[in-house]
Amino acid sequence: MLSKALSVWRELNASYWFVPAVLGVVAVALSVVTLSVDHRLGDDWLARWDAAAFAPMQSEGARAVLTTIAASMITVAGVVFSLTLLVLTQASSQFGPRLLLNFMHDRTNQFMLGAFVSTFVYSLLVLRVVTGGDGGGIAAFVPQVSVLVAMALTFFTVGLLVYFFHHVAESVRATHVLGDVDDALQAMLDDLPEPAEGTTVGADDVPSDFRDDLGVIEARSGGYLQAVDVASLVESASTHEAVIRILPTVGSFVTRGAPVAEVHPASAVEALEDTVHQAISTGDDRSLTQDLGFVFDELLEIAIRALSPSMNDPFTARSCIDRIAQGILRLDRRGLPAQVHADDDGVVRAFVPLQATGPLTRHLFAELRRASVGTLFVTQHLLEALVMLHGLVRTAAIRTAVEDELEAIVRDGASALPPHDHARLLAVMSRSGIDVATRPTA
Repeated sequence: MLSKALSVWRELNASYWFVPAVLGVVAVALSVVTLSVDHRLGDDWLARWDAAAFAPMQSEGARAVLTTIAASMITVAGVVFSLTLLVLTQASSQFGPRLLLNFMHDRTNQFMLGAFVSTFVYSLLVLRVVTGGDGGGIAAFVPQVSVLVAMALTFFTVGLLVYFFHHVAESVRATHVLGDVDDALQAMLDDLPEPAEGTTVGADDVPSDFRDDLGVIEARSGGYLQAVDVASLVESASTHEAVIRILPTVGSFVTRGAPVAEVHPASAVEALEDTVHQAISTGDDRSLTQDLGFVFDELLEIAIRALSPSMNDPFTARSCIDRIAQGILRLDRRGLPAQVHADDDGVVRAFVPLQATGPLTRHLFAELRRASVGTLFVTQHLLEALVMLHGLVRTAAIRTAVEDELEAIVRDGASALPPHDHARLLAVMSRSGIDVATRPTA
């Protein structure tokens, strides 16, 4: 249930209607409050101030001001929306469609659109209560406080508009985009459960009698596995004296009708089937919640696009290599959360597989190596990043993957680079003191 709620919350955060809708409701509430104050104070209280700046506004002037504000706000909201769509289009073509999710989560764009819409709503609601000067027996009433608040909101949104122009220009800079992805990676690492100290059990190390009495739960819907609510799995499995093993890793595609979990004993399948489906969250896209590989793949996609002949931007590719190497080092220092989960009595109740650090490292740097073949400027930087990782990482699987890629870079460079350029790669390896030439191929 928690994973479903988190999935809905992520969708709301990535929408361009949620924040404007909330601010629109706030505008309605604010109009009720300010109009109530106006009814209590009356429309002549400003006359007590002996200053031209505080002179009370007449009904015609109030209508003109509120009409101008409402018309200008809805017009500017359309401009802001158009600029936002333009930025999304440019980001999709330059950095890849996967990066659109990061732009959709941008609170500045959401708040900016909501500020103009809510000011429009507020001005319209205040405008409808301005009366007087037209006969008909209706008592004159000009909500002075409400009009002043509308003017204050206008000045505030004009300031926001100036900042929005700066933000739009900043948001499409490659370094800014890479920084946002790096922040998302760090936030994901911070949110993951701490690794279990001294635990060497893997998700495949099930109890010896697990497969003797095994039941299978099939997926009711297809999509990418976005998150798993481990706590609910452990609680339900403990209640029914069962063990649950989730089969796909977070980020992998779940095919409808394919096995998604195994349950021991098989008699508990019927009781736990609904719990399993509620604990796993699937969707059309990969998620930034628990899918570490997705964040790294965003950086990888930017690097591969930058190295394509159409983009030809090796400097951005080098920046991506730096971010990926930094992320791998963070992951090595932190360690992955436990894949085996026990209840309060210490009995193992759930197995949730995670993407292994070794294959993840191999995948990232192998793709970077293939994309940069023949480009010494990027290949040498990739080699230096791997050398740095080799001297700092502690996880054996990551170190082995790094050594394999170092060997592959040197081997590929012998055929793809001129002899004098390949000699520069060999010089970097020589200075590092790493000897991978005699290692057996993994």
